[in-house]
Amino acid sequence: MNSGVDVLGFKIAPLTLTAAVTQVENLIAHRRGQIVTANAEILYAAATDQALGEVVHQAELVIADGMGVVLAARLTRQELPERVSGYDLLHALCQSAAARALSVYLLGGEPSVAEAAAARLKELYPSLTVAGTHHGYFADNESEAVISALKSARPDFLFVALGLRGEHWIYNYKAQLPCPAMQVGGSFDILAGRAVRAPRWMQRSGLEWAYRVYKEPKRLRRIFALPLFVLKVLFRGVIA
Repeated sequence: MNSGVDVLGFKIAPLTLTAAVTQVENLIAHRRGQIVTANAEILYAAATDQALGEVVHQAELVIADGMGVVLAARLTRQELPERVSGYDLLHALCQSAAARALSVYLLGGEPSVAEAAAARLKELYPSLTVAGTHHGYFADNESEAVISALKSARPDFLFVALGLRGEHWIYNYKAQLPCPAMQVGGSFDILAGRAVRAPRWMQRSGLEWAYRVYKEPKRLRRIFALPLFVLKVLFRGVIA
């Protein structure tokens, strides 16, 4: 992606949720592409890790999944219209797919979680076609078998929940995937009823990260990336 709002050298598409869906639909029409839902943690890691940085730079679409990214743009006198969370985009894409007779595939999570998430999506969007599901507990040397299953299913879009390796996995196999793909973090767990999303007011206020730490204290160390991210943005702005 060559245009967009510059945050730590990465180009973030200045899109609303509705506009993001339109952009993804264009990728679906070409049957390939990687969508990165970038929050402060991901962008800070990408700025300090060359391999992840390459993944983000080469993504066909990078959106602002996190108020930290939106605020970082404002600190450098740029504007992102809104936060577009991966979870909200997942729902919007499933709604669009149901209306357009397109199919989705869910890859990741513990055994049975993807199936439960798919069942919940079918409840919410009865016309949605789920082309298949697969758990995320496979080794790197089993990826080719997963790719083979995806090619047989021929979904129009792939949701991936493989944790920290998800972005790298999509990047490494993008040329072989039969459709565009997006890493969606803990979305499968929320859909499957294994986790609860923050209240709406916390989402709107940019405090969803605080709720996650409250519910999962083990996330606290990862949250330290937020102030480091802000400092890096400010320092880059001073020397730019």
